[in-house]
Amino acid sequence: MMKRIIAVATAVVALGGASFAGGSSDGAATTAKAPSKTIVFATHSVGTSNYNISVGLGQMWTKYLPAGYQVDVQPTSPGGMGAPYLFATGSSDISFVNGAPAKWAYETGTLGKPATQEFRGLVGSLSAVSAVNFMTEAFMKKYNCTSIEDALRRKLPIRIGCSPKGSMDEKVVELLLSHFGVTYADVKSWGGDVVHGGGSDLASMVKDGKLDYMLDHTSAQSSTMVEIAMTCKVKFLQWEDATLDWFGTQGFERVVLPANSFSGQTKDVIDAGTPDCIYVSKNMSDDIAYALTKGMCENRDALVKQYSSLAPFDPKTAWMPSKLGNVPLHPGAERYYREMGYIK
Repeated sequence: MMKRIIAVATAVVALGGASFAGGSSDGAATTAKAPSKTIVFATHSVGTSNYNISVGLGQMWTKYLPAGYQVDVQPTSPGGMGAPYLFATGSSDISFVNGAPAKWAYETGTLGKPATQEFRGLVGSLSAVSAVNFMTEAFMKKYNCTSIEDALRRKLPIRIGCSPKGSMDEKVVELLLSHFGVTYADVKSWGGDVVHGGGSDLASMVKDGKLDYMLDHTSAQSSTMVEIAMTCKVKFLQWEDATLDWFGTQGFERVVLPANSFSGQTKDVIDAGTPDCIYVSKNMSDDIAYALTKGMCENRDALVKQYSSLAPFDPKTAWMPSKLGNVPLHPGAERYYREMGYIK
């Protein structure tokens, strides 16, 4: 059995704790008796924004769950690509998963694994993460190149940087290349390369002139992109409509990166993105899924005040298939959205 990690009010207070509204009178979970039911929330590593949000959600949800229930936050998620399989192994009851990987896992499988339908949607489009990408001005000037599509069509010797294999960033790069019928081997045969590494390593390579293009599935809060934009001459790119449309068929949404998110980026950029969503085990009881959904929606403003990255969360649309990678809603979540009139 996996070691349990805490999700208690004191952890949230240490983070600056938000004040959340309580649920119904029978939903109070604060008792002297140890909880008899534990709901495991598998999330990202300690110190990440998702971990901090998960702890906050765990505290808030105890006010809505039946007495004796506790949300147990565990930093055991492998990330969006692998998280759906935590439900298949019974390792998690709740987890963050990006919408597109959820779609792929549900329909065909990911990371060489078969499809799994052991999870259901709870709330969709919680964040504004997208394929933030740039090209160096030096490369653009040298080859009179205006876009990544242009570089791929002309088979230019472009050096592409992204996170390691298995990451969301790397998957987006793979998809982008495949859309143009290009493989990693093709890029290398042109004299280019696809380099995998951590954010700081890739940033250093851009500064040293060793990368021409970089893609990170992230947000306007990305410290790596902020650093690069302030220290290097790069241009943040918007893909062609045809490219964005194709990514839409793969479960992505169009996400706006607001003007001035990064130094030198003076106009809005529309990127293909697959925002964070929350999914739960299909075996979760309807009443528990209902309580979790109710808690999220009733505390939307308080959550956004505490965690600004959740600003895109809209209870009125969070149920939509397009917001959840077309993974079916959990019946308990659907009941809440119908009661509120969001689903007609």
